[in-house]
Amino acid sequence: MGLKCECGGDCILNRRSLLEKIQDFYNGCKDCYNPHLNKRAPLRDQVDLKVIDRDWGKCRCGKRHLDTTMGHILIIMIEEGILDRKSSLRSVGTPLMSIGYPLSRTPFLSPKSLILLSKNLDKKTAKRIIEEVPEVKGVIKGDPRMTVGVLDSKYEPIVYEKLAGCDMRCDIIKTQIGALCIYKRQSRMHIESPDSSYLKLMSLHNILRKFKGSFKVIDATCGPGTLGLFALFAGASKVIFNDIWNEGLKMTFINLEVNQFKKDKRGNFEIYNEDIRDLPSLIDEKYDLCIVDPFPGIDVSPFVKASKKLAKEVLLIC
Repeated sequence: MGLKCECGGDCILNRRSLLEKIQDFYNGCKDCYNPHLNKRAPLRDQVDLKVIDRDWGKCRCGKRHLDTTMGHILIIMIEEGILDRKSSLRSVGTPLMSIGYPLSRTPFLSPKSLILLSKNLDKKTAKRIIEEVPEVKGVIKGDPRMTVGVLDSKYEPIVYEKLAGCDMRCDIIKTQIGALCIYKRQSRMHIESPDSSYLKLMSLHNILRKFKGSFKVIDATCGPGTLGLFALFAGASKVIFNDIWNEGLKMTFINLEVNQFKKDKRGNFEIYNEDIRDLPSLIDEKYDLCIVDPFPGIDVSPFVKASKKLAKEVLLIC
């Protein structure tokens, strides 16, 4: 696979390599240090802030507990005047694992395994975090309550600002028929946990089981392609991936290749960059299922109306 990340690094691995990598990726060794910090209490009440640096809490195996890493970032933000000395770990921002999948306990981090999302940062501080905190791969600025992307054609795109480093990460979603690896450029794609994606896939799986033999699916608001990819995994003879947000389609192309789907002579998938309401005039056959996974807070009735023209059944993800 010859995919290269925008940063120029080898951030994009194929599905097999990713699944091998995660086996022990966030586990610590028997000597790894857990600081047992209260994330809501001021850090200064728990630790002497003078001892915190890039080696604080780091094990000989090279890993460091997430809370220790966030404490190191907190110190930098205090020194840069972003936060005050009474701040807690909760004040730092949202830690996003570079490879996301459900974890049973707080992870221990290797170098370049964390992307930080914070609404309080500036470029100077972000650059310093990248240079001084080895676990941090990228820093992005934004409010995690915002839905990144294009709500529909009436709206301007909503994006986070990439301040430093690389914001490419991958969610691994385990399903009944195998694991999906979904890459996202996180400053340009909405954040979605592997658990919430799994629930969507469960809904889709229950519908797809009804189809016998060959079936065709439209993923009408595909984002990075998660639901359409699952349909291909489940045996769809053809899937149309569509999204009005071109950043989502860039990720869809990557995720098709990562998950080892290549367009064959039969044309087992197509990719459209259209408003869902325009699709009925572009597709001249009726598919078996149209999936609509809209952003929250918009009127979905026009989407459902268009979907009924496109397919025999409609799955609206709420």
